[in-house]
Amino acid sequence: MIDRRSIIAAESERFAAALATADPTVPVPTCPDWTALDLLSHLTQVHQFWAAVIGERLTGPQAGEFEENQEPLPQDPQRLQQLRRQATADLLAALDSRDPGEWAWSWFEPDQSVDFTWRMQTHEATMHRVDAELTAGQDISPIDPDIAGDGVDHVLDVMWNWAPADADRVRSGVVELRATDTGRTWQVGTVRWTGQAWGQTFTDHPTGERVEGQAPDATISGTAEDLDLLVWTRADRGLTREGDPRILAEFQAIIDAGHL
Repeated sequence: MIDRRSIIAAESERFAAALATADPTVPVPTCPDWTALDLLSHLTQVHQFWAAVIGERLTGPQAGEFEENQEPLPQDPQRLQQLRRQATADLLAALDSRDPGEWAWSWFEPDQSVDFTWRMQTHEATMHRVDAELTAGQDISPIDPDIAGDGVDHVLDVMWNWAPADADRVRSGVVELRATDTGRTWQVGTVRWTGQAWGQTFTDHPTGERVEGQAPDATISGTAEDLDLLVWTRADRGLTREGDPRILAEFQAIIDAGHL
């Protein structure tokens, strides 16, 4: 069983330690529109926001109002580091105060539970730690294989799973992700969809959907960590791609479609 509390706490500290060594103005390689200071501000605000959502039991409209009224954060890195530390403590305290199965608002309509925030913040902290290390010019420190596998699950079940039910879908093939260290596999259907979501119109938008029991057209093999980094668009390293080049290109289009 994953100890999400320990992961969020530890990854948030690693995140802060890496950014403490970086020039606040240096760009974030994995989020090129952000500087190191922007990245520090982002995770601080994320933890402040979800601490309020969970701790104050905010509804969707109340969460929107809270976000609109969040005060601007200071631009002093040392002061911001202090605020991040407090925000993380507040987030964990709020999560600890609730049963994981209790109702709690989230932006992901199929899962309105406290547990959703536990899972989302596990991977948000982990991936932003990776961002911080890359920003500081450091090597990516290891991600536990169980956390990495859970991260792949979260991408398939949540981060790529927001196309509306009434969208027009064109399915092209199946890619199987194979974790060489844990033996886990994931079958991903490559899809293009057209429809309305988030107040926008999407046309032939690439995404992946979880499928089972189908013969794959292509495979991507590597450690659970490297597969996790791939689907979260943080790194493409140490992977072996085999099979239909057209379907592999469709899978790559999913990765290229947007930063998570």
